[in-house]
Amino acid sequence: MRLFRVMSWAVAVCTLALGALGALGALATPALAKPETVLVFGGSGQLGAEIVRALVAKGHTVSIFVRPSSKLDRLQGVTFGQVQGDVLVEADVAKALKSAKFTVVVDALARGRSQGGGRSMESMRSDGEFYEVSERYISKAAKAAGVSQIILHSSVGAGDSRKAYPASRLAAMAAVLDAKSAGEKHVMDSGVPYTIIRNAILRNAKPGDADNAKLSEDQTKFGMVTRTELARLTAECIGNKACTNKIYHAIDEAMGLPAELRE
Repeated sequence: MRLFRVMSWAVAVCTLALGALGALGALATPALAKPETVLVFGGSGQLGAEIVRALVAKGHTVSIFVRPSSKLDRLQGVTFGQVQGDVLVEADVAKALKSAKFTVVVDALARGRSQGGGRSMESMRSDGEFYEVSERYISKAAKAAGVSQIILHSSVGAGDSRKAYPASRLAAMAAVLDAKSAGEKHVMDSGVPYTIIRNAILRNAKPGDADNAKLSEDQTKFGMVTRTELARLTAECIGNKACTNKIYHAIDEAMGLPAELRE
């Protein structure tokens, strides 16, 4: 009888120990990545603000790089830091990356209308230079600061995806796409682990919209995605080794294409 009690006690102890190990294992393998310190370029913009909200909701510490004149209306109710400067001034970008120990940089810069309608070629060329120069400075400063990941938001039509872009719009967007291609190359050549996420047609999410967006390595993909979906996909790649040195196209295939682009 005594032996039976000892064995029963031992089994009970083992059961409790295994239960404790199971609980510890669950805590040791969290569903979310560890909190990062993130600097978001373009954080006051339409996409950037959605990304800031998504990152803060995940528990990351987020700062945004903005011009002194930038409006922050889209970020009301969100806790974030600010670093002010001009992204086209190299010294400002370098100073920003040195202002804190940032582990991740997100480039969500946007300028002008994405489809180029009603804009002069001179204006489009200026926008193109903006994307190339800004990413050159960001990549260089991120490398010097020891950043562990750069996430660049680019466009379908850049790099090896040129054939995926509608031929009817290619001439108007060529300068911007060339500059975004150069920007992607700056990131890839920087030596910093990177994730490039391209989008084709961005829309604002409406209340009740489903989130079916995915990241695809198929560079022929061309479609729509909402800014909210793109922010969620960005947050999922923060500190995620599966996203390291990858180029993705973000697309919600359930959204289809605008009527003018349907065959």
